[in-house]
Amino acid sequence: MIRLTLALVIILCCITYTQGQPIYIEQGPRPPVREVSQGQSMQVFVATAYCHTGNQTKTWTWPEVGRTLAVDPSVIPLGSKVYIEGIGWRVAEDTGGLIKGNIIDLYMASEAEALQWGRREVRVYLE
Repeated sequence: MIRLTLALVIILCCITYTQGQPIYIEQGPRPPVREVSQGQSMQVFVATAYCHTGNQTKTWTWPEVGRTLAVDPSVIPLGSKVYIEGIGWRVAEDTGGLIKGNIIDLYMASEAEALQWGRREVRVYLE
C-alpha cells in the first residue's frame, strides 16, 4: 500500500517530457473562461513579462505563449479572458508575488524576450 501511494505521489509531482513536450496532468478544477469584449471598460496597466519557471500556472495549466497572463486576482479574476491593446487576447491563468494592483505579467517564450519586453504601459479591456 505504501509503494502504491508513493508511486501515485511521484506520478503527480513529476513533470514528464515526451520529445521535449510536457505531458499535461490536470490537478484540480479550472475556472471558467469569461468572455470580455474590447468595447467594455478599459484600464491602464503596467505590463511586465516572464518565461517558463518549470511550474504549472495557478489554474493548473502549463503556461503557453500567446495565451497565459499573470494577474492580481483581486483586480482581474482568474479565468477571465482579457484584450490587451497591441497584444491581443490573453487568459488570466497565473499569479505572481510581484503582480499586485494594475500590473500584469505576459508569458514569453524565453528569458531574452521577457527582458526585451521590459515594462510597458498597456490598455487592458475588462468586463
